Amino acid sequence: MSEADAIWPRVSALHREGRFAEAIAGYDEILRADPKHAAALHYSGVAYYQTGQLGPALDRLRDSVAIDAGDADAWSNLGLVLQAIGHQRAALEVFEKAASLAPDSPEILANLATGQSAAGRHADAEATARRVVARDPTFAKAWLILALALQPQGRMLEALDAATRAAGLAPDQESHAGVKAQIELGIGAVDRARHTLETALARHPMSAPLRFELASLLEFRAGNLAGAAAAYEHVLKVDPAHGPALSQLTFLRGRMADWRDRDALVARYRAAVAAEVPTLSPFAFLSLPSTRAEQRRCARTWTAPLAEVERLPRRPLSSGRLRIGYLSADFHTHATAFLAAGLFEQHDRARFEVFGYSTGPDDRSPMRARIARAFDRFTDVRGRHPYAVADAIHADGVDILVDLKGHTLDATPIVLARRPAPIQVHYLGYPGTVEGGLVDWLIGDPVVTPDAHLADYGEAIAVLPESYQINDRTRPIAATPPRAELGLPEAGTVFTSFNQTYKINPDVFAAWMAILARVPGSVLWLLAKPDGEPAMANLRREAAARGVAEERIVFARHRANAEYLALYRHADLFLDTWPYNAHTTASDALWAGCPVLTQDGDTFAGRVAASLLAAVGLPELVVPSRDAYVEKAVALAGDPASLARLKAHLAGPGRASALFDTARTTRALEAAYAAMAEQMRRGERRTFRVVV
Repeated sequence: MSEADAIWPRVSALHREGRFAEAIAGYDEILRADPKHAAALHYSGVAYYQTGQLGPALDRLRDSVAIDAGDADAWSNLGLVLQAIGHQRAALEVFEKAASLAPDSPEILANLATGQSAAGRHADAEATARRVVARDPTFAKAWLILALALQPQGRMLEALDAATRAAGLAPDQESHAGVKAQIELGIGAVDRARHTLETALARHPMSAPLRFELASLLEFRAGNLAGAAAAYEHVLKVDPAHGPALSQLTFLRGRMADWRDRDALVARYRAAVAAEVPTLSPFAFLSLPSTRAEQRRCARTWTAPLAEVERLPRRPLSSGRLRIGYLSADFHTHATAFLAAGLFEQHDRARFEVFGYSTGPDDRSPMRARIARAFDRFTDVRGRHPYAVADAIHADGVDILVDLKGHTLDATPIVLARRPAPIQVHYLGYPGTVEGGLVDWLIGDPVVTPDAHLADYGEAIAVLPESYQINDRTRPIAATPPRAELGLPEAGTVFTSFNQTYKINPDVFAAWMAILARVPGSVLWLLAKPDGEPAMANLRREAAARGVAEERIVFARHRANAEYLALYRHADLFLDTWPYNAHTTASDALWAGCPVLTQDGDTFAGRVAASLLAAVGLPELVVPSRDAYVEKAVALAGDPASLARLKAHLAGPGRASALFDTARTTRALEAAYAAMAEQMRRGERRTFRVVV
């Protein structure tokens, strides 16, 4: 008996008992005696995979199949490792090799089906999974994979049946309950999904994935924000490095204006970004104190797994009219749509053919209909696999794909990673670097992307001559209700900030309270979201804690856009937030005639209001510090003539300014697109200033 054969039973037993470090040491002992021992390479690779050491796992399994190319299990396990590190295309090829060697193995066929699903080949995955369950109807994993293959095909009831079978056959497998709950949510059965998760958590109380799913359900489906926050906190106790839970807890606390332990939470987020913890939301980071370099690191870590997405064949640019494609989930009643509808309508059709790809809902609103009409071709791709969306864009021959989402909710970065267009651009939706090689250019302007900041962007910058932000000059403003109907006092200064609550933080709020304390009879007018009761109560409590009567904080209910714009006629001064400014909201205020006071920031997100004020002709409302912000607000409140002058400017020259000149900004964007095409034809990609 060889030395390796003598050691093997002991090492195998250690591995079966879950004593992975000791098993790896035993496998290494075998390999020192026989470096080409394929089984030791194979199973040490499995042990490394089971302990999360993917690099050594990959090396060992590759060496194993190089020695014993007929070991189907080794090929299949190699596929699992490739899948875990994001090499989906290579994983699928390896799973296909394993299945060719063992066409009757349920486990190997199940792994093949997961690889097919990951590649967007859901019909193939369904067929493979059905082969398995036909042979072994008790194989729970195959039923689960079948559910996951049916779900993206829109066959939700069939998917639910398959997931229910999987959960029933393997009640101790927490992932089965999680998939079942996701499908139940997909058909709108929120109570059933919650019951599924709570039942599974009773069995697995320390499961971070199940607890995270429950937290998401409570936040987004049940509107139980406090319950969701508690659930996210529980996830982080179980798994302190859970990036999505840290992202959601931080953002949700901001939405609720719940600032307990905020400094500690911010410090934890920044430390996690520095440590490159995966799946930390770059968008959630924008509203926290952070540098441009930190924001870039966060975006780079977030996008790193996309490097292995299979790219489409590169095609040359069109020789005639350039084909411009806009990709967004916001082609409905949404802030982005209110800004950009005029852009889509005013494109020069002699030079450009314009395509729209909608990944979001059809709310059957007038805005949705208007946007659909504005494009030469409008395609609703909601619910399609990102690969299929990219394939459609590629098949349409789009030359320049303009992403309007970045890293915001419902973004589709996999579409961008597939590179369906020769030139890819990010515009408007996300104020910062997208990173990951997803786009070639970012649209900026001299204020949001000054020369000194360019090194902190992963993209080249197309610098528009005035503000980067497009606006729609045709937006109507409804009649304004009387002050009493809105809960406002008949006299006194009305400060407003209709920003989203997550942009408000203790430093901003303290400045606002200092302003109210120095302006007798003034009120602060904020926006109440439909799920905003926790935020309203918390902000009133914070005001009282700072010596300001709760009744001086007034909330406006959510309204249709034209009615919402009308509210600004009762506002004297819009008080901006930092480090994340008002963006669309600042343009809303300026369009409706309300001056905006902002503090100059250091990031794209913190410089947008300054850009808008420069373009509208009121740069004097950009101040350098918090103290200057408070002093300026107090001074303006005590100077009705100056406020009247600012409002008169917005009603006259401001409306005719570059900020609200839809055609002018459209021509600037078109010049940018043409310059990008010229650069690309020369094999270049560099920052440039747009000249119109």
